[in-house]
Amino acid sequence: MTMLSPLRRWWFVVAFQLLLACTWHPRYGRASTTATAQTTSRDSIEADAGVMTNGSKRILQKTTPRPSTRRPTSPTRNPTNKPTTRNPTSTPTRMPTSFPTVKPSPVPSSMPTSQPTTAKPTTTPTFTPSSSSPTTNPTAAGPLSCPRLHCANDVVTTTVPIPGGSCPGLVATTLATFVYQGDVLVELTGPSDPAHAADLVITAPHGGSKTPTYMPNRQTSGPFCPADGCAIDKDTNSLEIAVSLQGKFISNYCRVPYLVINHLHRIKLDANREVLEAAQNDTIAVDAWFNFHNFTNVAQLAVRSKFGTMTNSAGITGARALLFDVHGYAGLDWVPVDGSPLVQWGYRLSAAETLNPDLYCPIDLRTGTIGSLTHARDLPGSTYECLVRGPGSLASRVSNMIDAMGGLTNDEHCGHGTPSYENESPWALAHDPGHCNQVVGNPANECHYYSGGYDIEVHERMNWQDLSGEHFNAVQAELPRCIRFGGADVRDKFADILSTAVMSFMRDLYD
Repeated sequence: MTMLSPLRRWWFVVAFQLLLACTWHPRYGRASTTATAQTTSRDSIEADAGVMTNGSKRILQKTTPRPSTRRPTSPTRNPTNKPTTRNPTSTPTRMPTSFPTVKPSPVPSSMPTSQPTTAKPTTTPTFTPSSSSPTTNPTAAGPLSCPRLHCANDVVTTTVPIPGGSCPGLVATTLATFVYQGDVLVELTGPSDPAHAADLVITAPHGGSKTPTYMPNRQTSGPFCPADGCAIDKDTNSLEIAVSLQGKFISNYCRVPYLVINHLHRIKLDANREVLEAAQNDTIAVDAWFNFHNFTNVAQLAVRSKFGTMTNSAGITGARALLFDVHGYAGLDWVPVDGSPLVQWGYRLSAAETLNPDLYCPIDLRTGTIGSLTHARDLPGSTYECLVRGPGSLASRVSNMIDAMGGLTNDEHCGHGTPSYENESPWALAHDPGHCNQVVGNPANECHYYSGGYDIEVHERMNWQDLSGEHFNAVQAELPRCIRFGGADVRDKFADILSTAVMSFMRDLYD
């Protein structure tokens, strides 16, 4: 790892002390009670297949159908003509090599972990597009999907990677850590020189593996958990993909994204939940949680300082950057044994309402400050519909590049996504027996779509503790098993594709 000069280190120690002075907020204060519920048995494949909480894993809710707002208009973007103000970029700041760490008091020995059980495979058809769904391969005689109505004329460009070897020696370095008893529990990595920074902050809250015995295990039920329980299983290989994504940005574009890592296993800390559910009143877990979110905010401030802001047509000022929250899901309710092959892209939009094209077409008809990308949606030439599921959306860019290389795995759908130009409606897929095994023989069931959770909610704003200040566009990606368990080569290829998709998305959005 590259070390910084004492002068750079001094500047960021001062900056981080100011941040820590503002971290205690009534909304996130520690509880006075302790969890006493017993740990229950979980699925050994991944608990994220079955535990849906009120955080990042959200269960689709059915709604009473409303009259359709679909407009049979010509397929144009309808870009806004309102002027946009660009704020000058401020002088770049320099990142530290270390930050002050909190010295939490010792806690009791760890409680016993749950014993995994083996999932019972069932027989089901493999994932195939539904011939009756207008979102998949519509014909000239059939109805056009919403993104095809409103985004067909989008101009989508690709930022071609720089030829290899053009930035030798450029690497990510550790900028800050939260350490307890010699263990690095939370880490921030990024450029040693902010001049080399990318306009991207990557967060990896659920991929950690450390299970120190000086921390108690989180419980799956009890006073800190929602009615459907607390998830305690990690998103396997999501951290490895996040690290690979950072590396591909460096090798492809000579730019270093910031990466915030929770090294703790989810049974010790869930960094994508509010603090009570996340840490369950354990002192060390609470301090780790605050460091994870403060490090994320420090990275956002550094990116905002280098790349500046833009003010959109709605008068919202936001950073010219993106936060990318990396997760993984099992998807066994979609396809038993192998799991769904689709990447589920989360913008904190309801699948049953906002992403249901029978209710809102385009998505922009849904007024208010719902969802993420609250800043990007009103930038010049942008619409919410096209950002989320147009041909230039992240999902569509990734799908097209995977197809261009002949696929990632033997499953041709592996890495395709929803919502996207191809699969506009997660709600429709979740009720289609051609996609969702849960509804085969039981139409009352549905499959789970993960719409985005705590991380992209609070870090959509620069003042994360009270959800105020300038905006920061954010997205969550739930990666399927076919990518995460497909082997190192599949993960490497996907990270390479993802780096180009994200860079191209940001260049089309901000430049």
